[in-house]
Amino acid sequence: MSHALKMRKQFILDPEKIRAIRKIMKAKTDTEAIDKAMDTVIADSKIRNLLMTIKGKGTIKDIYGRCKD
Repeated sequence: MSHALKMRKQFILDPEKIRAIRKIMKAKTDTEAIDKAMDTVIADSKIRNLLMTIKGKGTIKDIYGRCKD
């Protein structure tokens, strides 16, 4: 994700959550961890919205005969 503008913000955050995010995201700094986490949330939201737009618009053929209707 490209970042044209960066802003300095001040938040009160749970340090345990920050440590967990840093570990999960393999980030070197708190800022990097939060930035990566926000990118992940944004990407997940886009995927979720896409899946909701195609929901119910197709069928899945069971080529192995496991489902008996």
